[in-house]
Amino acid sequence: MSEKPKSGKAMQRKTLLDAASAMLARGGPDALSLRKLAASVGTSTMAIYTGFGGKEGLIQALLEEAFSRLARAQEAVPADPDPLLRLARLGEAYRRFALENPSYYALMISVTMPVPAELRHLEESEAAPAARGISGHDSYRHLYEAVEASIDQGYLAGGREPGMVANALWATVHGLTSLELAGYHATSEEAAEQFTFTSHAILKGLMTEKGLKHFAGLEAQGAPLQETPAAKPHSLPFHSP
Repeated sequence: MSEKPKSGKAMQRKTLLDAASAMLARGGPDALSLRKLAASVGTSTMAIYTGFGGKEGLIQALLEEAFSRLARAQEAVPADPDPLLRLARLGEAYRRFALENPSYYALMISVTMPVPAELRHLEESEAAPAARGISGHDSYRHLYEAVEASIDQGYLAGGREPGMVANALWATVHGLTSLELAGYHATSEEAAEQFTFTSHAILKGLMTEKGLKHFAGLEAQGAPLQETPAAKPHSLPFHSP
């Protein structure tokens, strides 16, 4: 089903957010000038205040948009009753989102930047670090539910809270993708190979014998990742090199 055309107001909001995300990613909060932002998209600063309530409201809207875009990318992954296959596809969707939305991904990285030691382990409250809220986003819920289903099926080892396993997988793809976007790899092919190799190792290290056998069967079948008209079929992102 195709998306409904955006209204003029919605398009202006998207244009403002896209431009602001690029400014924020390049220079941080100090580089985000509402006057320059308004001028860059041909609107007024009043329109920004009306839509977002000022600079802080705009930054919060940017973070919400980043996680919402990631959630939509994950929701576009074809539904599959096989939780291991879904985990593999979610990992690839995460990387694809980051490569296609680098400025928004940079904002997500900023949420996980170091905070003063006295703030790191505060109880849940308005003063708690922003990173504490990641598990409340739909993008994290998709990963958590796939992990939970994999544990229920006996594919991933039980005895651990699903969130701990989800955190391990999220940290893996988050770190790998961050290195790729930072230019760590000489070529995109090298980056993709590293993503495949490391993700493969981490996921298999969490599997039970049943999970390993089942996953080997998926690999043997050449189970594809999410397919789109513009994309060629791929192997699993955790496939052995």
